[in-house]
Amino acid sequence: MWLRKLLLLCGLALGLQNMGCAWAAGRAGHQPRPELFEVVSWEAAYGGRIAGKPVKVTLWRLGGAVMGNYCYEPCNPKRNGIRLEGLANGQVTETPIDLPKGQTEAMPSGRWRIGQLPGLAPQQIKGQWQSMDGKKQWPLELILEPSSFAHAVDQEVRLMMNQRIASPKDCDTDSNLQVSALRIYRQGKLQQSLSTAAWGSCLFVQPRWVDANFDGWPDLSQALELPAGPNIGYATWLYDSAQGKLVPGPKDLQEITSPVFDGQAQRIYSQWRASCCSHGIGIYAWKNGKPQLVEQAESYVMPVRQGGKLMGCYIMPEYKSGHVVWPDALYRNSDGLAMGKPPAEDWCDLEVSSSLSQAQLQVFAPQQDGQKARQLSVYGMGRVEVQTPEGARYCPDLMVFDTDARKLVRIQLTENAAQSCETEKPGQ
Repeated sequence: MWLRKLLLLCGLALGLQNMGCAWAAGRAGHQPRPELFEVVSWEAAYGGRIAGKPVKVTLWRLGGAVMGNYCYEPCNPKRNGIRLEGLANGQVTETPIDLPKGQTEAMPSGRWRIGQLPGLAPQQIKGQWQSMDGKKQWPLELILEPSSFAHAVDQEVRLMMNQRIASPKDCDTDSNLQVSALRIYRQGKLQQSLSTAAWGSCLFVQPRWVDANFDGWPDLSQALELPAGPNIGYATWLYDSAQGKLVPGPKDLQEITSPVFDGQAQRIYSQWRASCCSHGIGIYAWKNGKPQLVEQAESYVMPVRQGGKLMGCYIMPEYKSGHVVWPDALYRNSDGLAMGKPPAEDWCDLEVSSSLSQAQLQVFAPQQDGQKARQLSVYGMGRVEVQTPEGARYCPDLMVFDTDARKLVRIQLTENAAQSCETEKPGQ
């Protein structure tokens, strides 16, 4: 465990450039340096036709393994499509992700013959689709979807790993791969070697091309290690067109967990989780050469009364078009108060008395797409003095949305004073 932490700290503290860390880790405790393998890595999206029918395809390659999925258009977002697994030599098998009726196990439904795949995602893939019994054969042709970058990716990435990846069998979900460096090639010539310290499964450790600073040049980002929650640390390198190479992004960028880069809004956003019942979003904009926080929001529990029953609705922020949005919150519309989604027991299932630290009622104005949310009012929890046989108690005083009357009402939680009320006066 200490050796694993050493690798991670070295890669980050030394700007993700110092190859000496890997050497130091290998020498720690006089252990022999582990054997490393250079493994090709890419991911790409394609459009095209199989048997004349339009399809959308996502493919990724790691070493000799090729995996991905596809769907026939119009793709149904409620269905997962068809899974692809195969080899870089172009022998690929497809399997429906959703089980057909009557089947208890997914069975392969076809084969692809597409020829050897290169180290950089090819512009065009041609081949043949064939049924498993070989009785049906159809032409297959895919075209790489247009780049979202002003300058297309022309560099090949290879990972220096502790394991050779020969087939999808080497990418089992419990695989614990270690990546110590990313080698960048252009036209077969090594351009750079970027030190890193990534741990995890095949799909997790693969770096991805992103436009992290929205300048049109492809930058490179890689997840480092999968924690217990979704707050995943990333290393990101920015392409410096003047130097013609990738350089580590600023510290403020490296500290953003699970970053997503929205080129259209020119915002970086991060969805984080502190516990099972604490979620939030941070939104960043580039200012003075580094990302700066420009908008943020955190979840809360909204007290709602429906049919005389008090319930706690867990309200979570989401991201859309450069801003925080609240799909399920309470809005004051032209015809009165209404929630974005009707309260129901499957999501308004929290005990308000057990969630007092998060209890809050916010009222928003209707939010237009691409505009910042506007909060009209917010009501927190107070305490009201109640006389009980045991003396004075200070019980929760809450603003609640009554869905039947469509209005705000104030209630006090006094029924179980021993549990929800305090003996000392607030502020003392």
